[in-house]
Amino acid sequence: MARKRVFGRTFAALTFTVGMFALVALAVSPGFDFTSLSLFVLVAGSAVLFYVIFPKSRFFTIAFANLLAVYICLFEFFVTLNFEPVSRAVQPIGFALPILAFLLAAEIRRRSIRRIVTDQHLREERHFGHVIRWLVPVFGIGAVTFAFPGMGLSQVQYDAAFLISLALIAVIVGFSSRDVTTFLLDTGLLFEEFFERMAHLMVPAFAFFTFYTLDIIVFAAIYRIIDRFGDVSHFRIAGEVQELNFPDALYFSAVTLSTVGYGEMTPASDLTKVIVSVQIVSGVLLLLFGFSEIISYTRERRERRSDTN
Repeated sequence: MARKRVFGRTFAALTFTVGMFALVALAVSPGFDFTSLSLFVLVAGSAVLFYVIFPKSRFFTIAFANLLAVYICLFEFFVTLNFEPVSRAVQPIGFALPILAFLLAAEIRRRSIRRIVTDQHLREERHFGHVIRWLVPVFGIGAVTFAFPGMGLSQVQYDAAFLISLALIAVIVGFSSRDVTTFLLDTGLLFEEFFERMAHLMVPAFAFFTFYTLDIIVFAAIYRIIDRFGDVSHFRIAGEVQELNFPDALYFSAVTLSTVGYGEMTPASDLTKVIVSVQIVSGVLLLLFGFSEIISYTRERRERRSDTN
């Protein structure tokens, strides 16, 4: 039973990690080609290896997946801005270097890192600046790469500069594997605490969501009714005065209540301007009272817990 539980947690962690990476990869990749497939296989294999080495790493699954997603976003950002001439065949190699360096260092320091991974509590004496100090040289290397586009480098020189930059980052990540793991642990535990608090706030949050959606639906119905039975159209859509259907009314009501105001739908009569103003004011009051009640609920729950203890 315990083995099945561990397997289930590992499989869930792996699925979440690979799914998170696939979502970001599909968004940033220009197309599905050998490079994209190589990156996906690399990350999937790295996640499998990581969770095999550290089977109790469920506490920072979200942090690990998020770090990989952030890494591919930054990688795509720097490739687009500073390394656009780099050949597609070289990109997977550079992308793999920091990940492989971290996994290799994690395997070498398995015992010390395993103690960090299985630690279920944040150590208050841990200095946050000490944990993230490895980020300073990494971002320093990234800042230097902004000078490459203006240096008139050839294709070969671009490829070499790209690989050297990622190799230096890989060395830093490898030497800082313990700090990286500690950072992931602390972030993961904060995620755990955050979701635990969210679970306790489901009742007031659901009540607030109910009133919020009620406001959207009621005003959407009002907008639709006055536009449907009025002598003229009361809304301007894409610059033209035309009748508002109910899906558009719902969308307009949601945008108005959130005070986003994209501008593609606007009131075209004095009557609708008055109603929109009323909805905005009611929405602001709803937000104020809603947040106030959630805070009050949290405070009362803490007081009851302290009285019980």
